[in-house]
Amino acid sequence: MFRLATSQDIDVIHQLIVAEAAQGRFDRRLADEPYRASLRKNLNTIRKRGRRLDEEVSAQLLVWEDDEAEMAGCLINSAILPGLGNELWMVAIVPEARGRGEGSRMLRAALACLHPHVDIFSRCAPEAQVLYQMNLRRGFLPLDVTEQGVRVMKLPKMGSPLVEQTSLKQALEPFLEIPTGA
Repeated sequence: MFRLATSQDIDVIHQLIVAEAAQGRFDRRLADEPYRASLRKNLNTIRKRGRRLDEEVSAQLLVWEDDEAEMAGCLINSAILPGLGNELWMVAIVPEARGRGEGSRMLRAALACLHPHVDIFSRCAPEAQVLYQMNLRRGFLPLDVTEQGVRVMKLPKMGSPLVEQTSLKQALEPFLEIPTGA
């Protein structure tokens, strides 16, 4: 189940994202200063204000808990433009929870809240093969690849005609928050 991150979660989430960045699953710069400090400040701002510092858009910092109510992962649901669009900006599973299906359960829960109502976007670093394959299995369509090799994907909302998915210029719906248990 999702819950909003607390101040006690920030250290674990920060360490997890930095470790994943060092592996190339997020922007590698996040593993180095001054980006590490900026990431921590961004995580705290998302937690406190529901906004990203780097983009000044709405965001949710969510913790995914396993059946024992232990943190199994985190997800940042972010707007793309002020008040518009939904992007699964960062998705990570703690090392102890990997291989148990927690990533699939977390992604399935997020999509169940968002997918019927809005298009969902995701960016996958070149090394993030697991997330990229999970997204493909769930119906995400590749839209573009940046100069840095980041793959931009989109899961069209229910009922969208696929013919609309070929344009790189996408229409964005209002940002939708993922409901939490706490």
